[in-house]
Amino acid sequence: MSDAAVVLAASGLVYRYPQQAEPALDGVALQLQRGQTVGLLGPNGSGKSTLISLLAGLRVPQQGRIDPSPAAHRGVAWVPQEYAFYPDLGCRENLRFFAAMLQLRGAQAQSRIDAAIASCRLGEFADRLARHCSGGVRRRLNLAIALLQQPEVLLLDEPTAGVDPQSRAFLLDRVRELAAGGTAVLYATHYMEEVSAVCSDIVLLDHGRVLAVGDLATLLRGPAGSPPHASLEALFMHHTSRSLRD
Repeated sequence: MSDAAVVLAASGLVYRYPQQAEPALDGVALQLQRGQTVGLLGPNGSGKSTLISLLAGLRVPQQGRIDPSPAAHRGVAWVPQEYAFYPDLGCRENLRFFAAMLQLRGAQAQSRIDAAIASCRLGEFADRLARHCSGGVRRRLNLAIALLQQPEVLLLDEPTAGVDPQSRAFLLDRVRELAAGGTAVLYATHYMEEVSAVCSDIVLLDHGRVLAVGDLATLLRGPAGSPPHASLEALFMHHTSRSLRD
């Protein structure tokens, strides 16, 4: 991997919440490369959401550092698992509001809004109140708001939760298209089939530590002399065990 291709690098990340004995993150490192889609996997409580919040700039690591590449001009955009818009505004009104928050004005703002509506297939819903939209349309609006920034790095946290199969297929296609256009994508999900479908690499977390990282095909083959893992789920279980989590 060339240094020029890396758009975000993190090393030695440590974060501990108040009143918790164990850190939520303990020495986590990762790199995101231009056009790369990395699956972020881990059981509940593994540290995935904490890592995303640090990469998005919502929290500051207590140790370690996060370095955007000098070649990354448009920054990092985050699509949270929760709906991150105003339900009593229409889809287009939400996009106008967030464009203003990005200090986009006039023709530039209108161009970005039109592009986001087209990219996320929101045209027929543009003037509908967000609260009256289906779960799939709301997920697409979540993504459209992030795309206003034209980000270099896109952080997706459970982007298909609660959607129908058609909406899921559309969102996965959009992730592929964004990566093909050069966006680095970190894709956090519990859906193993989605990671297998869109991600070339994975980062597997548990108890705040990286258990496995790298090319998915190589990780599935396993170490020399050991049988390959039958699936991504088998690889996940191998590293995290089958014990139930809170």
